[in-house]
Amino acid sequence: MRTIRWILLIAFVALAVSPGVATKAQDPVKAYYTPGRFDGQELNVVINSSFLETSVGGESAVEAQRKQFETLTGAKVHYVPLPENEMYDKVRLELINNSGVYDMMHTGAGGAKDFGLSGFLIPLPKPPDLDDFYPGDVAQYSIGGELYGLPMIADTNLLYWRTDLFKEAGLDPQKPPETYDQLREYALKLTTDSNGKHPGDADFDANKIQIYGLAFKGVAGLASTWEWYNYLYAFGGELMDADYNPTINSPEAVASLTWVVDNFRKYKLYPPDTPTYDYTEFHTLFVQGKVAMAINWPYMWGLAQDEKQSKIVGKVMVGRKPGQKTHGGNIGGWSWNVFKMSKKQALAIAFAKWMASADTSLLFAQRGEGNPVRKSVSAKMAEKDPILYAAIGANLADGRGVKWLDTGPSWLEIEKVQYQAIQEALIGAKDPKTALDDANKAARAILDKNKFYTELLPKLKGQK
Repeated sequence: MRTIRWILLIAFVALAVSPGVATKAQDPVKAYYTPGRFDGQELNVVINSSFLETSVGGESAVEAQRKQFETLTGAKVHYVPLPENEMYDKVRLELINNSGVYDMMHTGAGGAKDFGLSGFLIPLPKPPDLDDFYPGDVAQYSIGGELYGLPMIADTNLLYWRTDLFKEAGLDPQKPPETYDQLREYALKLTTDSNGKHPGDADFDANKIQIYGLAFKGVAGLASTWEWYNYLYAFGGELMDADYNPTINSPEAVASLTWVVDNFRKYKLYPPDTPTYDYTEFHTLFVQGKVAMAINWPYMWGLAQDEKQSKIVGKVMVGRKPGQKTHGGNIGGWSWNVFKMSKKQALAIAFAKWMASADTSLLFAQRGEGNPVRKSVSAKMAEKDPILYAAIGANLADGRGVKWLDTGPSWLEIEKVQYQAIQEALIGAKDPKTALDDANKAARAILDKNKFYTELLPKLKGQK
């Protein structure tokens, strides 16, 4: 009997130290994303209701991953779907009252810092494969060196251009403009009136333009500012300096807004109704064949390929946005956040990890429900779709977060000031410098009023 026990013990030790088993057990990446058992526990997760919908039929990626997580853990995950324009206010009320109703949620690009700086979130353990995520994406969910949002999906703007119109204008459709100066040069050649004339031609009629070289989302809303950030960064501008003082009236910032305004008022490269354009008006013009080039999020690629609504199927390319002083561009995205008021924090963290895994990221991309937050997933998708996903990957690598998000509750107030300044410049109520000077003063006043420098900035710097 003793001999048999020794044989079994030796066999057990040998199994435990065998290379294959030991490597698997000690793999920190696999261990991080593999949930444990949480039998009988329940989790309430607030989710943007649109993420439960899918255009390809069947269940959404978040639903498929929820079910698999439940099978693995023995837990029950309840989604609480809310419209995006309602979810933040409803959740904030519960957080203020410390109700404990919700355990976690996913938020847009500004959510992690907004709720994190307000003291409603717990910091999350950093993934051992953090380098696989795009740096700009990780930065927008971090406060004082701590991670308050595990990246879910990323977003970035792309350059769109019409290959057929490039050929007609004598431009190489395989060589899009590399700078914003060049983008304007191309747009002048592509803007065409009913007689085939272009801006600068003697008989060009600005009142009878059939094809506009460019477009801009000029509405007094977030669509305007979040397009302008691409130009601001590319021209070398910043929203705030190293000490978090607003700098939207710097020479670089003024140059970037002047570029936009001149495209509209001087060169007639944008449609006359540009100050009213939100996303719908903008992408409708493009897919109807009225605009030759545009800067927009990846969703417009799908619209351009949809034969039911697009007149330009097979006539569009996407790629890296132009640069100027740099190739910087803004990014958006969503992350998973765990509430301090949750009584199930361990389970919530496990679910957040699971939904930030490479497998989940790949599923989002494969189903067309979200762009990869990971370089490895972008590379895989680019092998299958070298046009769209190569463009997404290239622009995400250039991507930078929007600094206003670091100001927590102040960011939407400042956004309003900023998009009003852009519109004032577009319609000629103020010149670009005056508009940005006024906006910069207003942004500083908002930060002072909301005690950003005394209460929130120390947290951002890890001093509290």
